[in-house]
Amino acid sequence: MELQQVREQASSLGIDYSVGASKSRLIRAIQQCLGQPACFAGDERLDCGERVCPWRGDCLKPIAEWRR
Repeated sequence: MELQQVREQASSLGIDYSVGASKSRLIRAIQQCLGQPACFAGDERLDCGERVCPWRGDCLKPIAEWRR
C-alpha cells in the first residue's frame, strides 16, 4: 500500500498525522485505532502468525529483501 493510501485511511479514521509521519508510524496508529496490536514492522514480525492482516505484505517485505 502506498503512503498516500495509508494517509487517506488514517484521515478517514480521524487520526491526526503530520506530513512527515512515517508509513510505519501511521500503520501502527491505524492498527491501534482498529483495536489490533500495533505490531507493524516490529521485532515480532518474524514469528507473525496473522495470515489475514491487510498489512502483512508490506510488513514482511523488508525481511524478504534482506534475506536475498
